[in-house]
Amino acid sequence: MQRIPEEKIDEIRSQVDIVDVVGNYVQLKKQGRNYTGLCPFHGEKTPSFSVSPEKQIFHCFGCGKGGNVFSFLMQIDGLSFVESVKKVADLAHIPLDVAISQGDSSPGNKPDSQESKMIEIHQLASKLYHYLLMETEEGQEALQYLLDRGMSEQELDHFEIGFAPAHASTVTTFLKKREVDLALAVESGLLTERDDGEVVDRFRNRIMFPIKNDRGQLVGFSGRLFNQEDGPKYLNSPETPIFNKRNILYHFSDARQEIRKKEEILLLEGYMDVISSVSATFSNGVASMGTSLTEEHVQMIRRVTNRAIICYDGDRAGIEASFKAGTMLAEQHRLEVFVLQLPNGKDPDDFIRSEGAEKFAEIYTHQRLTWTAFKLQFFKRNRNLQNETDKIAYLGEALAEIGKLDQAVERELYLKQLGSEFDLSMEALKQQLQQTVVVKPKPHDYGGPPPESYGEYPGYEGDGGPVYEQFSFAQPSGVPSAGLTSEKRLLKYMLEDRDAFIQIRNLLEEHQTDFYHDNYKALYTHLIGFYASGNDANPLALMDQLKDDMARNLVSELEMMTVNTDVSIEEYQDYVQSLTKSSIERDIKEKEQALLTATQQGDIPAALELARTITTMRATMKNTPN
Repeated sequence: MQRIPEEKIDEIRSQVDIVDVVGNYVQLKKQGRNYTGLCPFHGEKTPSFSVSPEKQIFHCFGCGKGGNVFSFLMQIDGLSFVESVKKVADLAHIPLDVAISQGDSSPGNKPDSQESKMIEIHQLASKLYHYLLMETEEGQEALQYLLDRGMSEQELDHFEIGFAPAHASTVTTFLKKREVDLALAVESGLLTERDDGEVVDRFRNRIMFPIKNDRGQLVGFSGRLFNQEDGPKYLNSPETPIFNKRNILYHFSDARQEIRKKEEILLLEGYMDVISSVSATFSNGVASMGTSLTEEHVQMIRRVTNRAIICYDGDRAGIEASFKAGTMLAEQHRLEVFVLQLPNGKDPDDFIRSEGAEKFAEIYTHQRLTWTAFKLQFFKRNRNLQNETDKIAYLGEALAEIGKLDQAVERELYLKQLGSEFDLSMEALKQQLQQTVVVKPKPHDYGGPPPESYGEYPGYEGDGGPVYEQFSFAQPSGVPSAGLTSEKRLLKYMLEDRDAFIQIRNLLEEHQTDFYHDNYKALYTHLIGFYASGNDANPLALMDQLKDDMARNLVSELEMMTVNTDVSIEEYQDYVQSLTKSSIERDIKEKEQALLTATQQGDIPAALELARTITTMRATMKNTPN
């Protein structure tokens, strides 16, 4: 068994653009030389996540995470280093013509986890369910039911829909023959254990919808009744280490590219709605797992788009669910939201099957309601507008919503609609509106130090901070000290130039000084070993060898810095002297604290000695060039 040669890793890394890979997980916007977006590793409302196509790295100025294309996949998908290399190789269509052992010692490698084994078990079961539906007499009734509903065999194959027979041990026996750990299958939610200890199938006599997570891994099922009334209509996998309804949207991993292409996501209620929307060429459709939209769902959506189209069922429950979801998306998370209301209260699946894809496309494209228009309709529900009390209450709600709008043209439009509907003058409506308009802060107000304080980061040249669409870029907090700035710049030069490393190391030894901050000192130690192994300057290759996340994050932060490339040894010397001066300043502060303690305790000899030492140190610092 062989390890992946470094040359092969370099080849794979060089053939894939990190922007394309990260773009599958994060909605990125071009900003100067880099791309920015909302960080996928921590919740934020203002983008602080940056990807550099020039450096082929990513870094978040909010949480500090950073790295190259391999470390991004390791962190976002929970992969080992070897697994991430495999995934990037697949994206680049590069064959890995080497055998990789489970015990491979490449950076970050780990044996198959219990979670990955659970996913493999679900993949086996999914193939069995699909075979039973499409190829057996036992699955014929379920197959005919689906065909009668208008589904094609191509759709059944594409979505890998299957059938679970009524027998208690179909899947259990199948897994036993393949020597699968049944206890793990129980823990994964596929099987269940009876009170007497017998292990049996969880899903029986149901049409089976495989459920994938946002990484495209099969993690659960939803089984639908089709020929009986007993039991819930849909039975989902239970909560397991790999399956949690709060962070799963059906079809999300397959829809991601189309969502990015259309720049909007279509939110639906059910699996059949999603399947029908895909057949109608709207492959950006997803559905929650029979639950209301959650914060986790919203974070997934925000990574790939700022616009959501809600198309829930047209019944009372669906309209209320649309209002609840839209409120979360538009008002709590400030996404652009539209709502589709299908005629006669139909759900999307029924409408597309009966009226056709073209009619659905017409409503989707030309009859979508803005979020404000939908809310104005929603507020009319359960009100008798012939009653003066209800009418006044409705007008108050409507004006409050219109008052929240940023654009004067929008406010004018909806005021005219209200005026026409209720025979009211624009003057009266505008006068009432003035009492309800909410004064909101400018969307790009910055807190903290002024942007010009951050000139060494790309995009910050005193222009007030980059602004584009709904995004503003979060600023780093605080102004770094002279010593910290010197440490950063010295490490930056050493990362990118082997000769600079040698010159700076000699200066550090000559001045008998070192890096003060632990992370910087650790990275310096890694650099010594990296260059001692005969490597040329290569920050991306260094990242692959760093097992310490903090060190990898620091490399990405330094790589994002913009510094003078035409630098002399005299400039290196200035930075090293700055380290020396900062070290003396810290020592003086310690001695001053000790002097205060000695004075308070009446230890005169110690106090005199400390005072002489402090005087000498101050003289030394004074003679140290700035």
